[in-house]
Amino acid sequence: MLAVIGLSHVVGATGQYSINTLAPFYQSDLELTRAAVGLFITAFYVGMACLSFPAGWLADRLGVGKTVLGGHLLLGLFTVAAAAAPSFGWAFASFLFAGLGYAFLNPASTKGVMAWFESSERATAMGIKQTGVPAGGVLTALVASPLERLLGWRGALAALGAVNGLFGFFFRALWREPPEKVRAEALRREAAGSARLGWERLGSVSFGTAVLLTAQMILITYVPLFLIERLALSPSRASQALALAQLGGMTGRIGWGAVSDRIYSGRRKRVLVLVGVLSTALALLLGLVSATTPVLLVLAVVLLAGVCMVGHQGVSYALIGEIAGTSRTGAALGIVVSANSLGAIFGTPAFGYLVDRTGSYSLAWNALAGAILLGVLALVFFFDEPAPRERLP
Repeated sequence: MLAVIGLSHVVGATGQYSINTLAPFYQSDLELTRAAVGLFITAFYVGMACLSFPAGWLADRLGVGKTVLGGHLLLGLFTVAAAAAPSFGWAFASFLFAGLGYAFLNPASTKGVMAWFESSERATAMGIKQTGVPAGGVLTALVASPLERLLGWRGALAALGAVNGLFGFFFRALWREPPEKVRAEALRREAAGSARLGWERLGSVSFGTAVLLTAQMILITYVPLFLIERLALSPSRASQALALAQLGGMTGRIGWGAVSDRIYSGRRKRVLVLVGVLSTALALLLGLVSATTPVLLVLAVVLLAGVCMVGHQGVSYALIGEIAGTSRTGAALGIVVSANSLGAIFGTPAFGYLVDRTGSYSLAWNALAGAILLGVLALVFFFDEPAPRERLP
């Protein structure tokens, strides 16, 4: 079941990451500024923010299989619609509705992991599940250029959308809920805990994770354009370099989950703070890149940035599920994803706008580093992590 969930994220991410991976190809065709490219990410995350809580609520009531099916169908349909876009407005609306579909995937899949896995291995399992997202990014980065050369950017985008729609039926056929006795025991233990234990903590954890998600989306959206403009890489090479960030994210999502489960004995806050500190340092390093910086050194920084900025989600999702409990995981994650999406909605185009107005990527990377540091401080001073004995199963 974990493999099926992970594959759902791989396929779903091809729709999401097609927006930034194909940006070097459609930017000139649609006559877009850097900020306009960022607004497509904004549109996608507005869709996610609008529907994440209702989608999570539906996942709690309809189950994982039906919810994921609906998500893939919507995501696929409107990704195909974006491929037909004659203008910025059409594409913006299409990506907005595609985000509505993607909103179903995270709450439902997180609920599935919470139901199938015990607390002692949950962050690792959640990290493996979330590895599907950067894996989809790697896949998109690798196939986008060949598909674009074969079909054009419109054909490439339509193909990725069609695969999403078809996969929804595949997932629905394979998905199985955990045995009734496993679910009954989890709910029994959850009922013994405080029904209000986690809800008061969701707000404080949301800000820190929102900043990390913003850093993730800025990294994967602007790294190709950054490398093209700063190091004069070709669009194909820049898209392949983006795959390094995604590979780093895959490593980080499993690695940080294992660190949280095994080294820190289920303490999630310490890992998130460590990831935030490292992400701040890496953003500052990207701000120091110049035309004379060795390409291999820049690629190494991009890889490590992927490990941290893209690799944190398994730990954060495990923490959210443990705060809320299995029966409320879908709704709780929907609330946090909606809050997190605000960072991507405003932060991603703001980064591009700052570069457009100042002509300086260095200033933009330094501003991102400052924002990440604020998120770290919020986690340190305002988030009270529940002790392992207090966590709901």
